[in-house]
Amino acid sequence: MKMLKKLPTWVLYTIMFAIIVAVFGWTFYLTNRSLIWSMDGIAQHYPILVNFRELLVNFLTHPSQGLTHWSVDLGLGADQLTSFSYYVVGDLFNYLIVFFPKGQIELGYGVLVLLRLYCAGLAFLVYLHNFHLRKISRLISTLTYTFSSFALYAGMHHAFFLLPLIFFPLLAAGIERVLRHNSSLLLFGAVFITFLSNFYFAYMLGLGCLIYVGLRSLMVRKARWFHWGRFFLRLTVTVTLGMLAAAVLFIPTMLYAFQSTRITGDFANGYQLYPLSYYLNLPSKLLGLGGPFSFWLIIGISGVSFYAVVYVLLHFKRYRYLNVALLLVGAGLCFPAVSAIFNAFASPSNRWLALALLPVGLATAIFVNHLTRLTRRDVLTLGVSTLVLLVLIWASHGFLFRLQRHDVIEYVLLFGLLACCWIARDYHWKPSTLYLSVLGIVTLNLIALGLGYYSPNNSGFSRGMLRQQSAAHYTQNYYNGADHYVKKRLGNARTSIGPRYHYFPMERAHTFNTDYFNASSNLPLNLKTHDIASYLTLENGFVGQLEQAIRNNQFTPNDPVSQNDYRSTMLSLMGVKYLFLNSAQRHHRLPAGFKIVQNSHHEPRLFKNQNQLRPAEQATGTILAQNQNALPLLYSQRTVIRPATWNRLSPVEKEQAQLQGAVVASTGNRVREVTPHPTNKSLAYKTNLEDRDWITTFDQLATSKWGQAANRTTTPDQHYTSKDQATAVLTANDQRKRAVQHQNRTGLHELNTDVLGNPQPVTLKLKHPAATRNSELYLELDGIHASGPSAAEQQRQAQNQARLRNQSLSPMDHLNEWRQGLQTSNNGSFKLTAHTTGMSNAVTQLGTDELSNYVPKQTAVLNLGYATKARSTITLHYQGTSRLRFNRVRVIAVPMGQAYQQRLHQLQNQRLRHIKLTKNQITGTSQQPRTTVLTTSIPYSKGWQLFVDNHPVATKRVNTGFVGGIVPAGTHQIRLQYRTPGLGLGLLLTLISGILILGIGFFSCLLKPRKHS
Repeated sequence: MKMLKKLPTWVLYTIMFAIIVAVFGWTFYLTNRSLIWSMDGIAQHYPILVNFRELLVNFLTHPSQGLTHWSVDLGLGADQLTSFSYYVVGDLFNYLIVFFPKGQIELGYGVLVLLRLYCAGLAFLVYLHNFHLRKISRLISTLTYTFSSFALYAGMHHAFFLLPLIFFPLLAAGIERVLRHNSSLLLFGAVFITFLSNFYFAYMLGLGCLIYVGLRSLMVRKARWFHWGRFFLRLTVTVTLGMLAAAVLFIPTMLYAFQSTRITGDFANGYQLYPLSYYLNLPSKLLGLGGPFSFWLIIGISGVSFYAVVYVLLHFKRYRYLNVALLLVGAGLCFPAVSAIFNAFASPSNRWLALALLPVGLATAIFVNHLTRLTRRDVLTLGVSTLVLLVLIWASHGFLFRLQRHDVIEYVLLFGLLACCWIARDYHWKPSTLYLSVLGIVTLNLIALGLGYYSPNNSGFSRGMLRQQSAAHYTQNYYNGADHYVKKRLGNARTSIGPRYHYFPMERAHTFNTDYFNASSNLPLNLKTHDIASYLTLENGFVGQLEQAIRNNQFTPNDPVSQNDYRSTMLSLMGVKYLFLNSAQRHHRLPAGFKIVQNSHHEPRLFKNQNQLRPAEQATGTILAQNQNALPLLYSQRTVIRPATWNRLSPVEKEQAQLQGAVVASTGNRVREVTPHPTNKSLAYKTNLEDRDWITTFDQLATSKWGQAANRTTTPDQHYTSKDQATAVLTANDQRKRAVQHQNRTGLHELNTDVLGNPQPVTLKLKHPAATRNSELYLELDGIHASGPSAAEQQRQAQNQARLRNQSLSPMDHLNEWRQGLQTSNNGSFKLTAHTTGMSNAVTQLGTDELSNYVPKQTAVLNLGYATKARSTITLHYQGTSRLRFNRVRVIAVPMGQAYQQRLHQLQNQRLRHIKLTKNQITGTSQQPRTTVLTTSIPYSKGWQLFVDNHPVATKRVNTGFVGGIVPAGTHQIRLQYRTPGLGLGLLLTLISGILILGIGFFSCLLKPRKHS
């Protein structure tokens, strides 16, 4: 113990950190898992880190070329600086990846995760240094801060979410030093790295700092050494200088963020209060894993931190302002508006709980500091609080004591800590014995907490991590080698992936998701295939406006384009030349203009996957489809459409209108204006309910699963259901069926369940199937309204099911239904799937508890594919809700025959010649007999400048989402030059900040000798 006292706290922390991480590492070794999450880890974070390492290597090799540029590999194209700022550019840890060889990036990814976790503890130690605390108190509280559930979950799934755990203690420590008239250098540095790293964290931490400054100012307001004016002046100057120093990255990122797809959505997703199940899960979330993961509710503090919170609340007056902070945290957990405000006035995400770890950690340090002075009242209160917590957990689960398997260990250790404090007080243990015992229990507690997340015997989180050494292999074999064939023939064109090419049906089977066709991914980024999709937090808002205008069914804020729902015209407009197809999904129809690439034997060219266990004749892999209609990157449009005219068109008409003219705000009457002629046809149909799906007679009942279940589960002399009761159910079902038929007599207006709660399909029978030949078929849904069953309706459905099964519902059955109802809530999610020959598609409404991609869907357009043959029926299935209503449902056919092909080929012939792409520049030659609109599929940004024969001309926004301009008649050299918007201003502000800091430092050095003398 004497030797331990001589060691600095940070050394002791490092030793304990290594021990705990070694146990975690052994678990990952035994399960052969890496620290890369199989969802966003491999889809977002890993490929971006790989690409960022490539940028760093190129910059170190050729520093004059700069670090970031406009990249054609980021979806349709994007600025690497602003697109990556949320993930890597401002995160200083990521620059260390350059020290890892190209083949060891997966190792580097994991090392950087652990390094961030380690630095979070160091930052908290820096904060605790401002208070008079024992070394053991600082050590234990730092360990609980570092290995909290938030860190263990967020750090392993989204590594950059560990940054607030580093920045907030440093910001608070800097505020403390300014408050006490010490150096403001720490605060300046903390503000600088915060604003440099991530605008979202800067906003969230800024709110946290405002609350911290307010509480600390009130706490010391009566102290003689405290001066309001001087403190706030120094604070304002320091924060301003820190912000200005980071302006070189912060300003461009903010300008991009304000025009991104993120600036949408309802405040708090429309919640005023959380669902009841959220509040009922709060007690079980305090320790361990708790109930289901929703609203980013991650508390999971250690047992010692739980007792620490109880202790400081018990001594409320002594720790008044710390208690105010804890009460604010508790209140914030109860109201969605608080979470939404901290989440930039968007969805109610509890990510702000990262800030709550600071007051909880400080309370832990105070509690440990007073372990040797606990009174009988203190210990008794701790015991009562434990019992109260257990009673709350019991009551919130419907008076059943349900704990996740591993959480039992957390409560055993909680009782162990309580017993340790009780015995140490009554038997007068030595302080060293007590502290070592508590340290041992806390260490076991934190290890158990981590194993609860990442041991496969305790939870499913371990299965969600990629296996070791698989990330690079998975990336390289993403296309099964087909990418090498494509890149030789791609040029400036783009690619996309076919249906179910990159899909996680098993991992996401428990919830609705928008990935009906494919999961979003950035893996193509490093394979240079020019995939039109990208999966980023900040996406181009102008492209997003276009995708929403045409009602792209795959649109999400994180991936607005995706595969454009395989709409033939949009794929051609965006220059998609190749589709990578899963050979096992060949039954899906190809968009118009696409043909399977064949080998010399006139068979589909197959790029086999790496599965050696499958026989050669059953080999699967990737096949390719090539588009004959793909438009070039730059081409000329000879006619224009006014935006006001275009806005009056339907979503499908807007898509097709882009072939007839460029949508441009103003051309000065230099280009002929046209009014687009609709080419699509609205097809008449009749709705039909299948009689076999509705049980309305005893004959149907006898052959149904309900009647068969009744025969299996009862003996002949058991009759729980009378014939009258069964007749009542069948009659009610017949009435429900007739009511649905009546609602849909003039078109589809309602989908409804039967009285047993089964969603019933509806078939749309087209009256003129011949109109669908050589056409792309769409299902347009307007005025979608979903309603879930009420509690009373659910009880009636259960009663009806029991009657048809010839079973009785016991009081216990009703009680269990009530318990289940407590833990579930209707979040408004549903999925409506439309099937037709060779194609199926679905509109998916994510629930209001989906925090990243929730978009209310009152309208939708489903692409049902292109076909040369006629299609006569469309069958609709749905799930997740009991009733769907529509104002109008239309079936639309878009002819894609000879006239359609001629329009596309004409635009192909109007391409610019000699197109060349270099860093931040695109050049080509225009040869047109009259003034035209330069039309591109390059996402619009104010950073683009158009030059005609080296003379700058006005840059236009074309077709809502893309860059273009007016080009006069004749032969001209065209150049598009890109500069990151706001970068010049940001660099100027950063230079001004540097000059001011040097000036302040110089005058401070001059004044110091005078003050000393």
